[in-house]
Amino acid sequence: MLKGLVSLSLSLVFLSSGTIVLAAESGYVARSNLMQNIRSEFSVLARMAQEKIQFDESLAESTRLNLLNLAASAPTIFEDNELPINSEALPAIWENWEDFVEKADDFAFMIEGLETSSADTLAAGLGNIGQSCGSCHKAYRIKK
Repeated sequence: MLKGLVSLSLSLVFLSSGTIVLAAESGYVARSNLMQNIRSEFSVLARMAQEKIQFDESLAESTRLNLLNLAASAPTIFEDNELPINSEALPAIWENWEDFVEKADDFAFMIEGLETSSADTLAAGLGNIGQSCGSCHKAYRIKK
């Protein structure tokens, strides 16, 4: 239980600090912070689903809500098309803006429907969410 509370606290700190930073920044830095925050939150759910950390329904649900808020902010944060040399974003994002926004909306829709009542329900839903991430990254992120 203590582990879950510590993880919850850390998740809330990440979201709170990320939200403040994102509101104050624009362009590449804001996009980078957004993606890092999404990765951090998703990781909490994935580790619970894989039973690498103890499942905590309250933490799973708060993490899902954090992800939902982050996903909803993606189109606004990506409006600024600044592309420094170290950016992983492709110009195709802005060339195909409607498709990008649709993919972001699909991601948010999947997170909204994610069932957080058990590690099994998390595992069942996270695969589809991961595919949603992949479809956007495949089209709009520089291949590593």
